[in-house]
Order: sequence, then C-alpha cells, then structure tokens
Amino acid sequence: MRITITIDQPEPEFQEKLLALLAEHAAHVEMDGTWTRERAEAYYRSLPSRARRIVALAIAGDGYVAAGDLRDEETTSLRGHSAALKRLLQRGALQGLWPESIQPPITPQGPGFGKVAGYAMDEDLVPVFFDALASVETEHEEWARQRMTQRATLEDAVRGSGDGTWDTGRAVTTLTEAGHQVTDKRARQILRALAAAGLLLRTDAPGGRAVYRRSAE
Repeated sequence: MRITITIDQPEPEFQEKLLALLAEHAAHVEMDGTWTRERAEAYYRSLPSRARRIVALAIAGDGYVAAGDLRDEETTSLRGHSAALKRLLQRGALQGLWPESIQPPITPQGPGFGKVAGYAMDEDLVPVFFDALASVETEHEEWARQRMTQRATLEDAVRGSGDGTWDTGRAVTTLTEAGHQVTDKRARQILRALAAAGLLLRTDAPGGRAVYRRSAE
C-alpha cells in the first residue's frame, strides 16, 4: 500500500511530530521530489529581484536565458547568483518547503571555472514556474500576457472540442489558426499545463509520443 501525504501550511508543532515519525521509518519513506506549483511559488517568492529576473527570462526563453540577456549596467558577472540560488534551495529544504533531495529548478550553464554563459530550466518545469510567476507578480510583461492568452485560447478549444485526442501538432495548428505563432515546445508546455490543471489526461502513443484526451473533470 502506498500512502501520499500532502499538508498545506502545517502548524510547527504538528510538522515537527510528523517529521520525527517519518524519520523513524526513513527506510520506507520516499520523499516526493517533484516541483509542484505550490513549491514553485514558494521558491519564486523567496528570490531577490535580480534572481527573479533570471527565472522569468528563462521561462520566457522556453527553458534558457543567455548571459548576454541578463547583464546590464548594474553588473557584468553572473557568478554570485549561482551561489545565491543554491543557498535558497538549501534554506527552503530546512524550512520544510521542499525535500532536500529536490533538484534545482534552474542551473547555470557554462564552460566551467566559474564562468556562467546562461541559465537553463527543464522544459517540463517551464509551465509550472510560469504559473507560479503569474500568481506572484501583480503586473505582467508582454511576453507573460501573451502566454496567458495562448493558454486560454487552447483551453477554450479543448473545452469546445468534445471527445478526441490532442497532441503537439493539433495544438500548434489550433493556436496558429487563432493567430498565435508558437513552437512545438511551447505547444507541449501548454498541453502539460492543461494536464496539470486536470483538463487533460496524458496517454503515451507508440514511440513515447505524448497524446492527451479530455478528462471527465
């Protein structure tokens, strides 16, 4: 039997007792290392403004932002931000916001020796962290508003389509016909987001290709 426990904002005393109980049975406990929207939102809220910009531009770039897009008059180096992101991840684990085993959502890319050429985010995490960003920020840049419109357009199409399957090709065609120019990667992100929201259910077609169908909701 598998038991999954999800508790939002537990009282400190209860959290301490629960963690102690889990520690007693550590050999049988498997921590969930998935970045959920709640964890992503807590992570994003904890970031200083400069680091938020790194995450936001990585999302805008569908998982990557080059160093040249981040440098401005304030600084020409990105080295310090890598250490700050690592400390934030460790601090959040100590606070119980996510497990210690969770992987960094964004990682520096470069040739080594401390030089950072850019930052990368896994494609699967882009829609999760975009939802977090959209929830935290009160004002959205043009690229963010555009993404919200793209998602809303595809969501309306799915809701109005009845039965049938959805894949990357159908999503791209639907969005293009509605006036949105999107890449396959962006279409996959929206389909994942709609699946995470419970509107779609994923099934794997031959060859591992992701195919979705409308859920019963």
